[in-house]
Amino acid sequence: MSRANDGSGSEVTADDRGLLLGDGLFETVLVRQRHACLWAWHRARLELGLQRLGFPAQDPEWLRGEIEAAAGPGERLVRLTLTRGRGPRGYAPPAEPAVTRLVSAGPEMSRPDPAGATPLRIGFSTIPASVNPALGGIKHLGRLDNVLARMHWREGEDEAILRDAAGRITCATQGNLWLREGTHLVTPPVDEAGIAGTRRAWVLEKAEEFGVSTEVAWPTYERLQAADGLYVSNARLGLAAGVLIGGGAARTEPAALQALRRALHEAD
Repeated sequence: MSRANDGSGSEVTADDRGLLLGDGLFETVLVRQRHACLWAWHRARLELGLQRLGFPAQDPEWLRGEIEAAAGPGERLVRLTLTRGRGPRGYAPPAEPAVTRLVSAGPEMSRPDPAGATPLRIGFSTIPASVNPALGGIKHLGRLDNVLARMHWREGEDEAILRDAAGRITCATQGNLWLREGTHLVTPPVDEAGIAGTRRAWVLEKAEEFGVSTEVAWPTYERLQAADGLYVSNARLGLAAGVLIGGGAARTEPAALQALRRALHEAD
């Protein structure tokens, strides 16, 4: 199901700034039995993005209702897209933008169980991640870094790590990257590049409850190679285990990490 501007009949036009300039934001929300999972984290990121881009404030609970209404039974990913709407030619935004809202639901899906899923095979992308502190962390529409990185996956890769122009390990193609060191997790910062993922935020907030410590830091290549295992997090995967192609096998996952991943998989 897809809805534009609450289904009132108005359509997205050719002069919409989201289409012309990527002037907008989006959220990909896991909806389970018509319930938007981890909505508090989606809401926080969305409100940050609206503020950063200078959009008019939106009613988050109304948006949540639209997302849940678009979903059918079971589990689905629902995408909410907000653009600055129509505007004159050029980069200058309209003084009083009329925000375009798009909601589209994907097909019913079955997410892999964290205990039985095959680890992702993770390589390195040749595409650099863009660095811009004004956009770091927010889920804006300009995702060509990720599009190109996905296009350049090599045969046998399920994911690829992006580095910025300075060589800093930044993220995975489709989510946030984590290193496991015993019961300690390390993830790169997102204030200059990458997305402040909702699952990333959940893990950083909840991990201590499971006996897992966390650290936000740029991991070196040597630290990546020495890690006990890797994870990639996003709305579809939760916190999915991975192994570095050409590296050693992942070491046995501690029970604390298994419990953390299970809780995230089931989180509402």
